[in-house]
Amino acid sequence: MMKIFDIYLIKRSFLISFLILAVFGFLDSIFNLISELENSSNRYDILNIFRYVIFSAPHRLIDYIEGACLLGVMISLGISHQEGNLNVMRSAGKSPLKIVFISSLGALCMVIPYLIFDEVSFRETYNQAEVRKNVILQKDNFQTNEVKWIKYEDSYLAFSNIIDNYAYQTKFIKIEDKKVKHTIKSNQARIEKNNITFEDNLTYKSFDSTNRSFIPENFEIPVQSKIAFKNINHLGMSEMLIYRKLFSDSNLRKDKLFKSHLDKALYKKIFMPISIIMLLVYFGSLIFTSLRNSTFGGRIIVAVIGAFIFKLAQDLSVGIFISYSLPIFIGVIIPTLILFIMSTINYKDL
Repeated sequence: MMKIFDIYLIKRSFLISFLILAVFGFLDSIFNLISELENSSNRYDILNIFRYVIFSAPHRLIDYIEGACLLGVMISLGISHQEGNLNVMRSAGKSPLKIVFISSLGALCMVIPYLIFDEVSFRETYNQAEVRKNVILQKDNFQTNEVKWIKYEDSYLAFSNIIDNYAYQTKFIKIEDKKVKHTIKSNQARIEKNNITFEDNLTYKSFDSTNRSFIPENFEIPVQSKIAFKNINHLGMSEMLIYRKLFSDSNLRKDKLFKSHLDKALYKKIFMPISIIMLLVYFGSLIFTSLRNSTFGGRIIVAVIGAFIFKLAQDLSVGIFISYSLPIFIGVIIPTLILFIMSTINYKDL
């Protein structure tokens, strides 16, 4: 008999969490659509905007998964409490902690597969959507957007952005014997190891008697230039580990800062399931204490505020540890440890 209640609670928390995540995704897509409409043009029309919004949405949902799980479990436990199912389970000898764990299994059944799919598929789909968007726009970013210049040996390269081994709005200057040999300007360039191949609306200008050449130019782009801080969260875990290893022995301040942000993104991904479990365990205990007689709306408000405060506390903690060059993983897990201590106190009193 109790197995029926357990399975029912797991299914309910899974379905409600999934539904809430879908609602969050819909709202995020609406705001993203409105934002992208500001960039609309003859080529980047409404159809391409819809395509970008839809294909980028699954990866963007990773930012809402903690809140969706917390809301889903809180609503599930609240409904079960109103139906009297929690009292039946407690009468059968199940502790509040075990009941919350059972309900949390439903949310975890959504979280773990989603994180795996994000790592192997959703993230790549997002990057491809960004690539298509940049190719279609083809703006003169040298006049409208920030352009980054970098030097390698006697050559210079300018670009507005690098996504998935492609540089956009590029300009290349080749210098030999202290003189400009040729320049290349293109909307897009493909990066392969230490070579760059310019593509898409290429403009070549030679300052000597040599003929136009289509061979790749030799140019080594530093890792920090390939990856902007805002794009670190879109890297896969394997890529983060590779880049992290490259900077592990560097004492340069900019390399240490870059590695710190890599660590932040990496440890957040690794500890996300644990963070979600502790969120569910702590706020689940409130169903048996302070939220026992609260309204449906009251539980939702507490869950939303709780998820917001947790993410804020985690970002603040990590920011402090980055500022003082302390181990980042400690900054990531401190809010989780605080929840663990608070949960231990709550369940002792039940």
